Amino acid sequence: MLNYAYLSRYTSLALAVSGGRDSMAMLHCFIAHSRQLPKFYVINFEHGIRGEESQADSDFVKKYCEAAGVRCETVSLDCVAFSKERGYTIEQGARIMRRSYYEDTVRRNKADRVLTAHHKGDNAESIMMHIARGSGLKGICGIPMDDGAVLRPMLDISREEIDKYCAINDVPYREDSSNSDESYDRNYMRNVVMPRLKQRYEGLEDNLAALASRAREAEDFIRSRCVKADIIDSVARLKICALEGDKILAQYSVIDALERLGIRVDITARHIDDIISLKGKGNGARIDLPRGCCACKAYGEVHLMKAPQVNYEEIPFNVGEHRWGDKILRVSDTASRGALRIDADKLPAGAMWRKRRAGDTFLPYGGGRRSLGDWFTDKKVPSYLRDTLPVLACGSEVLAVARYEISRALAVEDGSKRVLYISIGDVDE
Repeated sequence: MLNYAYLSRYTSLALAVSGGRDSMAMLHCFIAHSRQLPKFYVINFEHGIRGEESQADSDFVKKYCEAAGVRCETVSLDCVAFSKERGYTIEQGARIMRRSYYEDTVRRNKADRVLTAHHKGDNAESIMMHIARGSGLKGICGIPMDDGAVLRPMLDISREEIDKYCAINDVPYREDSSNSDESYDRNYMRNVVMPRLKQRYEGLEDNLAALASRAREAEDFIRSRCVKADIIDSVARLKICALEGDKILAQYSVIDALERLGIRVDITARHIDDIISLKGKGNGARIDLPRGCCACKAYGEVHLMKAPQVNYEEIPFNVGEHRWGDKILRVSDTASRGALRIDADKLPAGAMWRKRRAGDTFLPYGGGRRSLGDWFTDKKVPSYLRDTLPVLACGSEVLAVARYEISRALAVEDGSKRVLYISIGDVDE
């Protein structure tokens, strides 16, 4: 049922198994043909949605794996709280949480890929749901076979073939009672819409798969010609030229940037058009996007980012690492790439790390004294960044702006005895 030669290219795989018919068929295939396949283990999610029934499903998978000698990793997810907190439906929240776990599994080298049991019918349903919601070309592309984190080896297999395999091989499985709840969009499409369409249109699933293939070819062609954003410090920076000229290419430049940042969810065609409209606005113009994201015009570019919701507390200057919002501010006696260098003996007593304030002045190493705001403008520091940068100051005198520049007052000279290095970066750098 599976392409074992294709799967053998990997060295380690994780199988996402819910206990349902499709994933149990996949697991049974792997156990039966384990000598032809790379090493594998099972991931099972308990979503915290269906109470005892959900726990029983997880217990079923765990016992089946134990009997077969397969390692099973059970993961508990609180999808209800997660979805409520972020405004997702339960379907969306569960999907996002699972996807995050899959990506983390591959990123941490626990497996080369996570395998799910999506089949031909699932792909057809997804395409129809995207069409019904007014999706763009990407939605019509359907479910990818391999997206770099998740591999779907059963995508060309029909539900009927899976049913036949389970019957012949006596594969045990559990039915999820929520699959009959047609208040969920997926179930409504699967149980109501698709059966009627398949009854009317012969070969519907194959025809939709062919449509998806053509859509992928068209999208690949467009993506190959759109301008790609530079991703710097978790900000996608698009040149204004990327948003000028052909509208479709401009839209795909924005879409590609959003996807690379992982903030595509809930972004509509209207949002994309609003982002493109920033090309004709002044510096500092801003568009607020769903989920705390935003887009800003910044000196010949449009920047796309997740807007950090953090507080910045004042920090006395000392050697070591300090949390600054979602970054780490480092002061060290060891040089590092891109770090600012200061003469620590020239630091006045009471120097503090803080956010900028009205009335701040700065004497940069390479220029004359001016207000900090004017210096930011001269350096073309985007307005949305200015309140997130650590400023080393004593009173209203700015001594350094992390990542950018130091004051002439802290310049290292030939006779400097105590040199320190200042840098700021991501937590895991």
